[in-house]
Amino acid sequence: MTDALVLHVIPSPTARGAQREARALADQLDEPGSRRHRVLCLFDGPEGVRCDCSLDFAGSPEGFNPRLLPRLRAAIGLYNSDVIVAHGSEPFKYLVPAMLGTRTRLVYYVIGTYAGDPDQRLQLKVWRALARHADVVATCGEDVRDECEALLGVPPGRLSVVFNGRDPDLFHPGPPAPPGRDPLVVFLGALIPGKRPDRFVEVVSALRAQGMRLRAQIIGDGPMRSVLEEPARAAGVELLGARTDVAALLGTTDLLVFPSLPAGEGIPGVLIEAGLCGVPVVATAVPGVRTVVKDGETGFVVGIDDPDAMISGTASLLGDDGSRTQMGRAARERCVDRFSIASVATQWSTLLRPLLDGRHRTRRR
Repeated sequence: MTDALVLHVIPSPTARGAQREARALADQLDEPGSRRHRVLCLFDGPEGVRCDCSLDFAGSPEGFNPRLLPRLRAAIGLYNSDVIVAHGSEPFKYLVPAMLGTRTRLVYYVIGTYAGDPDQRLQLKVWRALARHADVVATCGEDVRDECEALLGVPPGRLSVVFNGRDPDLFHPGPPAPPGRDPLVVFLGALIPGKRPDRFVEVVSALRAQGMRLRAQIIGDGPMRSVLEEPARAAGVELLGARTDVAALLGTTDLLVFPSLPAGEGIPGVLIEAGLCGVPVVATAVPGVRTVVKDGETGFVVGIDDPDAMISGTASLLGDDGSRTQMGRAARERCVDRFSIASVATQWSTLLRPLLDGRHRTRRR
């Protein structure tokens, strides 16, 4: 399989944003009639993203299992790629040791801010050492780039910003809502403390207490589901669980609420997906949000610890069909221009070209 010049490595085939983007990017970058980009998956999991090769390793991408390394090294030898792209920290921490002694270039695509404890000096020291092995560190946004330079010590000359991308033909506005239908407000994401789905339930509960008519849904699954069930029922919030038809669901949504905390965020892909679907958002001011959302034009950006502002912004848009429609159109236009997969693929082509042209590669240490 020596024609595979670029190997994109993802942690699992689960249909999460980063994995879906890696697949879409590989397809977009392929030249007509020539398949030169491949997607390799490390761990097993629910089949949500098509992979060209999977190691089907049992377990979780979290932590580190050295038994995966021989399989990964064998796959790297099979593909004999010129460049390998690690989509996220999980594949990157395995690729660094697996690629020792090879001549293949390594790109680390950082999709979020540092989620570890900055006070854990040993952990941070490990990540700083790993980052030195990347030929290029590409980041999904300016906030992540600045952190990689300041926290991980990556020299500016090895840093590049490449936005997240989504397919505007997949994520697009749905048909107009029937007259008289109550507006639908949605939370979309993993049900974990950092995403704060409980804050979303609190917002909906407060709006209902004000007498506002609305429908509310949570799309996603995770360890917080059991503790959310009773508060969600009381607030009239439907728990839809994990879904494979996210694009269709967003196409019928009127407003997205994004109440996340900062840790781990880079450029939230769900905001791009909502924007492409013509859905305005009310979002906390975590890293990357202002890159996607133009406050007051495509949605509202509120303080991380300001629930009253989130309630007020949500109420304002749910109660004003005209403003909601206007913001949704502006969001679609902005996201097609900045975050379409075609636009992002052009950025990746610019980044990869000098790595692919450099045929005289030194052996990795």
